[in-house]
Amino acid sequence: MLKTYNPAAVAGPFGHYDHAVEAPAGARWLHVSGQVAITDDGDVPDGIDAQADHVWKSLIAIMSDAGMGPENVVKTTTYLLDAGHFPQLRAARERYLGQCKAASTTVVILGLARPELLVEIDLVAAAP
Repeated sequence: MLKTYNPAAVAGPFGHYDHAVEAPAGARWLHVSGQVAITDDGDVPDGIDAQADHVWKSLIAIMSDAGMGPENVVKTTTYLLDAGHFPQLRAARERYLGQCKAASTTVVILGLARPELLVEIDLVAAAP
């Protein structure tokens, strides 16, 4: 259903993503707000691995509630506090998206809504 683009005229993706993803006409669009690693009781898991895992579980749960899954992800945007955490984020993305790659942007920023938060991810998905 989603068509990906990685033209030869552009350097290939250096990670688990595609340069562009196209959804067909008439698709249902889901815009998911940025998700952070805050548990139901308001706690924040320790460390980037636990936070990335929590964020991806939340994203997958939201998509599932809309009748979508990893195969429907068109684009993700990741806001990261420490560029050194990029390998852990890449690993989490690959675990949760599997063979689905989607378009992707990662931005290193100075801070999020709470000082103990290390990552925030939003996404756009599309389904028939």
